Amino acid sequence: MQLWLSLLLYLAAAVFLVGLGWRLLNWLRTPVPLKIPLTPGPADRRGVLWRLGGELFAFRALWRADRSLWTPAWIFHVALVLLLIGHFGGLETPRLACATLGGMQEAFCRVACDVGLPFAGGLTGMSMAQFGRFEDISGGLVGAVAIAALLWLLLRRILAERVRSISTFSDYFALLLLLLIIVTGNDMRFMGGLNIEQARQFVAGWLTLHPTPAPADPVFAMHILLVCALLIYIPFSKLVHIGGAALFSPTLNQRNNPRQRRYAGPWDKTNASATA
Repeated sequence: MQLWLSLLLYLAAAVFLVGLGWRLLNWLRTPVPLKIPLTPGPADRRGVLWRLGGELFAFRALWRADRSLWTPAWIFHVALVLLLIGHFGGLETPRLACATLGGMQEAFCRVACDVGLPFAGGLTGMSMAQFGRFEDISGGLVGAVAIAALLWLLLRRILAERVRSISTFSDYFALLLLLLIIVTGNDMRFMGGLNIEQARQFVAGWLTLHPTPAPADPVFAMHILLVCALLIYIPFSKLVHIGGAALFSPTLNQRNNPRQRRYAGPWDKTNASATA
């Protein structure tokens, strides 16, 4: 297949990075005139870090508010992280990246291929063939769990009258887009129509700015197109929270110490400097 998939993926990645950076910059520049932590709030930095960690990794506020939503949401996010690790954190990508770059990374390539891969198999007591099979099965199971969680969230929006009344097109679109991405990924994994080595060379070439032709598989092309649509959509939707929105929320990242230390907002500082 032609190189147009690589070019489109570069465009989508650029829109994603620029758009996400723009949103993060806007969050950082938004003035916070008042001390407004949710009570009971932590009074020191360690408590703030503990609260932020609870929100980022355990969705603590959602757990307290709606456990019927917390369960599929948390399961899906954990499955998504595992899928991303499986896509980009495997030991096969560095090996192919070295092959694409040529002799510049020979030492790194030797470590990845001759040490990393056998170590990964030896750590689990499996042969390399067994370890590869384990990767395939575990990746497919994680994908199935993610699909189940997304279907749970989608059915909740459709069947729960209270949720349906406040749902918009963007809510359904995001869920369907994520669902199609994972379904096409699992289709390639279980149906066996994809040349996995060619797909890995495509990804490695794209990451190292040496694009190679994509595999001649329509499902793979559909998978990449859906990923491009997601990357372009994220900065302009609710999905932008992947940028760590909780970290920028003053209700979560402020210390609850107004009696011990007066909080000076941006306007207070401006007035103070003008008076001086």
